[in-house]
Amino acid sequence: MKHARILIADDEQATCKYIDAQLKMEASIDASVDFAYNRDAAIAQLDENPPYDLILVDLWMPDARGTLDREAGLKVLKQSKEQSPIPQAIVITANSSSETALEASGLGIHDYVSKPIDSAHLIEVVKEVLSQRDHEIPAQDESTGSADDYEIIGKSPAMIEVMTTVGRVARSATDVLLYGESGTGKDFVARAIHKHSPRRDGPFEVVNCSAIPAELIEAELFGIGRRVATSVDQRAGKFQQAHGGTIFLDEIGDLSLEMQPKLLRVLDYKEIQGVGVKVQRVDVRIIAATNRDLGAAVEAGEFRSDLYYRLKPIIALPPLREREGDIELLAWHFLRKYSHILEQQRTLSFDDVVLTALEQYHWPGNVRELEKAIEYAILTCMGPQISARDLTPEILDKSTQMVSELSNQGEAADENVDSREASFRNLLDAATIKEASQGFERIFLEHKLKQNRWNIQATAEQIGIRRQSLHRKINELGLQRDLGET
Repeated sequence: MKHARILIADDEQATCKYIDAQLKMEASIDASVDFAYNRDAAIAQLDENPPYDLILVDLWMPDARGTLDREAGLKVLKQSKEQSPIPQAIVITANSSSETALEASGLGIHDYVSKPIDSAHLIEVVKEVLSQRDHEIPAQDESTGSADDYEIIGKSPAMIEVMTTVGRVARSATDVLLYGESGTGKDFVARAIHKHSPRRDGPFEVVNCSAIPAELIEAELFGIGRRVATSVDQRAGKFQQAHGGTIFLDEIGDLSLEMQPKLLRVLDYKEIQGVGVKVQRVDVRIIAATNRDLGAAVEAGEFRSDLYYRLKPIIALPPLREREGDIELLAWHFLRKYSHILEQQRTLSFDDVVLTALEQYHWPGNVRELEKAIEYAILTCMGPQISARDLTPEILDKSTQMVSELSNQGEAADENVDSREASFRNLLDAATIKEASQGFERIFLEHKLKQNRWNIQATAEQIGIRRQSLHRKINELGLQRDLGET
């Protein structure tokens, strides 16, 4: 592999040094590395130095004065387009939204690496980029417009992966199937794909397949000819209206078996035939969505297998309960959004108990339910802070139960403290340092596991070891979860 010039732009110096160390330990990578710890320094490095082969850039960085700029990474990426040849780019971030992630994708990034950094994945991606460095990334249209109403908010690894996939798919012409529970934001993702695609200037038509009677769906999708029926005028269907753009078929799993082969024909040949109308060709990208398990529907004979496989690739949206760290982020986003929409003249915040209650709630309605819950809380809140009494009855019941549990835990805390102090005193009586170390390790791991409700992944990340290593230590020490713990 030829010598490469790499720029790492991240305000966390420890991250820059860590990446540099990982690159130096990889024998197959021969590279000189420059650092930039803020937006302006990164842009200056691009302006003043010979072209880089690769830049690794954080999306959120401060400027030279220390003011956080959430578009810093985008500005650095745009500036890199002035170099010739254009360097390839990898985005490294722990903070993102659809707007920044997808705009970055539109600027030709190669991949995302999320924090905390997986060194093996990082090296794999860097090697892949450098092996392709002779292939210049094509410049893309940078116009993105405003997407505040349909922005996808999230920093969890699951959502970063979704945004990365969406960014890649958006630039292609392939049809897409979105899968996720109700309220997970499938419509937001569909709009994001359209907005960041070459069809962004074309129409975006939405059809809810479950809301249209079976006898009307064909005319609604493909149109109807003149004098087909009494008092019916000729009317273009949604596919004709979406010509040159994108059609979003929501709840595709509810499409009747009679209509499915007609949709398959559109997918295969881009041809439609409305009621009483000749066959017409259409230039339309199809994005379909469902909350049904279509694989199971195929096995049950309720969905055609050829249509199912033709709609792939599938982008799976995680439910809100599995998006670690996103609930609080979304809550603050909706608080700002609806405080503005409802013209609140006060600056609202959340009581700590409310944030904990939101994290504890299982959110069967996902992001849509959270959004409505915050809107409701703003309307009912009488003071500067949203408290538990401002929550919807369902969430309030859960929070009341949680507060009661916390109170009971508090009563038992004194006993736990006494027990822990006795355990630490016993460590001083250990015969060997190995025995004392094992004793401390047991106390430490028990405490951290309880703190994270025995979430192995979260505990491993908190204490800085691999999940497999934590499993091994749990087995070695014979640690077991108390069945009474939740």
